[in-house]
Amino acid sequence: MNVNIILFDEFETMDAFVPAQIFGMAPEHFYLQYFSVNGGIVTSSQGAKVWTEILIPEEMEDILVIPGGKGAKRLIYLEPKTVNLMKEAVRNVSYCLMVSNGSALISQTGELYRRTITDYAYDENWKRMFSAEIRRVSGVRWLEDGKFYSCSATAYAIDMALGAVEDVVDLDVAEKIAARMGYDWDSGSREGDSLYK
Repeated sequence: MNVNIILFDEFETMDAFVPAQIFGMAPEHFYLQYFSVNGGIVTSSQGAKVWTEILIPEEMEDILVIPGGKGAKRLIYLEPKTVNLMKEAVRNVSYCLMVSNGSALISQTGELYRRTITDYAYDENWKRMFSAEIRRVSGVRWLEDGKFYSCSATAYAIDMALGAVEDVVDLDVAEKIAARMGYDWDSGSREGDSLYK
């Protein structure tokens, strides 16, 4: 499956690379690709420079990863073209993983209407502006609502990505990845499960 990681200037480095690490440890199942609106080099908030291909929404399939970061706020205010491209990309994939305030970008597409996502640490007024008709849940690490996976902080992207691997491939592959990382992962403790019971 293709794992399409969408980047923008001032993305949070680990928001993108934690999921990349997880999926990249199973190359027999996942192929990683990095995209941005204009292609070329994109720079994270921490100065990491990543070469990206041009985002062509019609060519997106399988899995989309949206990191958060300071640049997310700028995109929403100043780059509506990017939000529109992300909307089309989201519609074409089977799974969409959003890290921290990366979900704010997807909320602007309208694709999260009446969906449930994790809350994240950010300015409360800003979050309210961009989450009408979206249920934000506090106190959970990550959850899944249909094809949308969200996590409340960078650290929880590990659990979210492993949960996605379990759903897309199987539990055995996810557990092997966690073991190779030396990560004590409990596959039975999905934070969002109780929300739907």
